[in-house]
Amino acid sequence: MDLILKANREKLRKQYTENLEAVLALQGTLIADILPSVTDELGLDTESIQWAKEWLNDTCSLFQILRRNKFTRSFAMESIRKTLAWRFNHLWPPNSPLRMPIVHCLPPPATDPFGRPILVVKVVSFNDSSDAYKPLIIRGLESLRLHLKRLNENSPQSPNPTLQYVLLLDLKNLSTQSLNIDLVTWTLREVIPQFPGLLAAAFMINYSWAHAGIWSIAKRVLPARALSRVFFPTQEELTAYFSPSMLPKDYGGTLASLTELQDPLWVDPPSLQLDANGQPSPSAPSIDPVPTKAPLITSIPSTSLLNPFFGYPVSSSGGSPSLHHGRRRKRDLARTLLVLAWRRWRRIMTCVWILVFILTVRGRRKWFARSPSGHSLWATVCGPATLL
Repeated sequence: MDLILKANREKLRKQYTENLEAVLALQGTLIADILPSVTDELGLDTESIQWAKEWLNDTCSLFQILRRNKFTRSFAMESIRKTLAWRFNHLWPPNSPLRMPIVHCLPPPATDPFGRPILVVKVVSFNDSSDAYKPLIIRGLESLRLHLKRLNENSPQSPNPTLQYVLLLDLKNLSTQSLNIDLVTWTLREVIPQFPGLLAAAFMINYSWAHAGIWSIAKRVLPARALSRVFFPTQEELTAYFSPSMLPKDYGGTLASLTELQDPLWVDPPSLQLDANGQPSPSAPSIDPVPTKAPLITSIPSTSLLNPFFGYPVSSSGGSPSLHHGRRRKRDLARTLLVLAWRRWRRIMTCVWILVFILTVRGRRKWFARSPSGHSLWATVCGPATLL
């Protein structure tokens, strides 16, 4: 595992060093030539143009797009143009980061052995409509991009920038029976290509035999590049790779628990002032991460992805989610289990009731036809011919 990750990292670093000049040249062309045409096409104002320049000045993001297009300039320019239009459709106007309890970035100096930030995601089942989660996924990935950009602000042309995260994917609360395949497929096909190269590796933790079984099937169709970045480590292997000092105690480390650690991911930096060439203005204020408060949450459904106490009603006190009744009540959990059972079995139960209704109607009709009183009543209402 260590050798594979080291080889991948060295390859990426070499590609960045060898193609940095090409990325900077492409960056200048995009700001000078492509952005004006996109401005005319979309009718952008001054504020939206500055927002577009901020993204185009993200050297690491442009490198990842160029790399995804096999360092072919013409293909990369077309891809960037399409991505810019996509960003205006899905991310404009920009909003404050939306904190999600299932996503947590470990604070410095916690990194993997190669200096990459560690991202922890507690996967849960998606029981509501997929459309409700799509904007959250898009904004979450944008927050990841902005965090990497802030890490590299002090040295934007450094030969060794922070380009990727390593992911700890906690599968403890994920049920394979309620896995939303449509949402996963949409994320992989529609969203991930707009944020290429963010993840260096994914470590699956707290997995069951069912999760491992699904992976044994999936890895037969995935490319070798993807297989080299997904691992199912034991607790000993996980601790040996990261070291205990880099992991929260939730996962066998010596850091504080995940809920007690500050998260550097959810920050809202000041607006970046750019000059006419799209470069940071000398008079622009320095960008220091400023923690922002999570959006005020008045109530969260018991089965919602955003509920940190899944299965129980949640309210807020000062914007911080807490149990509505101050404790986990059995009646609330029973109600949630009934709702989940109904969502899972309602189609089958509907079919059963329809079948019962049909059989009942048929039985009544036979009784009408065979019984003397039923025969006379049926003949009176529907006519004798209906019994022939």
